[in-house]
Amino acid sequence: MDDVYDNANIGSRSSSSRPAQVLPFTDFSTASKAAVSYLRRLTGFELCAVTRIDGNEFLFLSVNESAYGIKPGDSLSLDRTLCARVLDGECPKFVSSTSACIDSEALSHIGAGLGVEAHIGVPLVLADNNVFGTICAINPDPMPDLAPLQVGAIELTARMLSTILSLELQSLDQRRSYERAKMESESDELTGLLNRRGWDRALREEDILCSQYGFSASVMVIDLDNLKIVNDTQGHKAGDDLIRKAAEIIQQTCRSDDVVARTGGDEFAVLTKGISQEGLKAFARRIRIALMVTGVSASVGTGTRSLAKSLTDAWTEADEAMYVSKRSKFIS
Repeated sequence: MDDVYDNANIGSRSSSSRPAQVLPFTDFSTASKAAVSYLRRLTGFELCAVTRIDGNEFLFLSVNESAYGIKPGDSLSLDRTLCARVLDGECPKFVSSTSACIDSEALSHIGAGLGVEAHIGVPLVLADNNVFGTICAINPDPMPDLAPLQVGAIELTARMLSTILSLELQSLDQRRSYERAKMESESDELTGLLNRRGWDRALREEDILCSQYGFSASVMVIDLDNLKIVNDTQGHKAGDDLIRKAAEIIQQTCRSDDVVARTGGDEFAVLTKGISQEGLKAFARRIRIALMVTGVSASVGTGTRSLAKSLTDAWTEADEAMYVSKRSKFIS
């Protein structure tokens, strides 16, 4: 029985004992870099790359260093590439000598006038049959014809990249759907702003970022002064209109990256980042004046995060300052 393979041992081996090169890629970008390195070793072509095609833009995502001088993030006009001709069916995927079968004059602008004398271009096709881009290679001199095993390896690499990419994009769509659902669950129905649940999450997440990166952040609390009177004298519809009007004015006055929420019946909160104390006071004044101009009276308080004080503490501080402001109005 000694020659029987013990399958149970497979599960008992720790992941740390497995060779690193057989572990899965973390994402499409990492897989692309590995594919580019593999294509370079397999073919000896000067420039190997994974590209993205967007309209008429041919964008290099992953690329090895080469005499062509092309870097990740560089782009070309698609109609000036041989890959465009591959996609149109006008050029083979594997060309060992472009001068022998293709006019490559259009590509002479690439890299110090080196030109393109050999070319590889295999499309990356998504699950919906749309072309995402290519895995490709170019060389300034003619190259020997690729062996069938090399051709098969390149096409298999392209297919595997396409599979990784398709699964990653599907996962991204699912995450976006989840984020939309979460956003809906965290939205205030009356105003469209974040509700209390969304506000609490925003505070927690920003507090973590502040701790990690030393960012500064402050909280503003805005409480409408006359909502109860409006509800009692004009009805709840008028009160709802007042809340919606206030929400619109507050959001319009805030910056695009500020977080605005309705945290209670007549109470709003703003999370703002990277602002000085003087700037915060001016910001609060702008909101109070913007509301006042449209006939909405409100009390405003502010609080700022510090090393000893979390954003939740800053929110409490802002809430207390708001009540001080409100009491001063009635006392006076």
